Amino acid sequence: MEQQPSPVRGPESWVLSRDTVEAELDVLPVFPSVSNLPQDPDEIARILVSSAVREVRCFALGPAGTNIAQACERWLRRLGIEDKSTMTLCPTPEDSVVAARRETAPERGILGIFWTCAVFDREKEVFFKNPDVYPFFVQEIMLLDEMQLATRPELAAVYDGAIPAHWRIASHPSPAPLLEMLPSTVRLARSNADAAEICAAGETEACITTESARQIHGLVKIHSFGSPPMVFFGGITGGGARFFREGR
Repeated sequence: MEQQPSPVRGPESWVLSRDTVEAELDVLPVFPSVSNLPQDPDEIARILVSSAVREVRCFALGPAGTNIAQACERWLRRLGIEDKSTMTLCPTPEDSVVAARRETAPERGILGIFWTCAVFDREKEVFFKNPDVYPFFVQEIMLLDEMQLATRPELAAVYDGAIPAHWRIASHPSPAPLLEMLPSTVRLARSNADAAEICAAGETEACITTESARQIHGLVKIHSFGSPPMVFFGGITGGGARFFREGR
């Protein structure tokens, strides 16, 4: 017996009811409004130096020697608010967001700011997974602390200009593409400074790191990638936005 084709199901068979659609959409996030938030850097700076902001708590990727942390420090100095500011180093930029959200307390005059970088490999996740924050509220353009390939002194002493195929190289995921022409195995690190720690501990033979981290860990530069300009972002939470709306 010939099998009859199943009847085509019309749109009414899969469209949710109006009540169901409203219930589903109610759980979706909404980006915070920028209404009445200052956009001019000078106005933002004026509010930050005012007495309304008693303390600025910044959170940046660690350990010591990362470009993000250096950009944060440079911004604090440029605005002249380092005397009422602190910077805490965090394992990841995502942890910085969590810390800024936790520490911001407008009723006590405490503003939390989390710092990220334009080429951070998970920047879009920071943006879309935290739709309640303003991740690009302030910006700092800075030449990168010299990005370089570094190794331990005992290996640098026998380095002849060619990277041995068995060498392992520690790198944060963002600059790792710089190594694509090498045969080495890449071990991913949490940051450029973390990569230097890993190399110094003997877990890899080399690393991509910054000049500051190289000095901290006693490594030797064997190749310079250079110091191109980079954009760094200081983000605030919804609570932090209160300082700038009320301070206008």
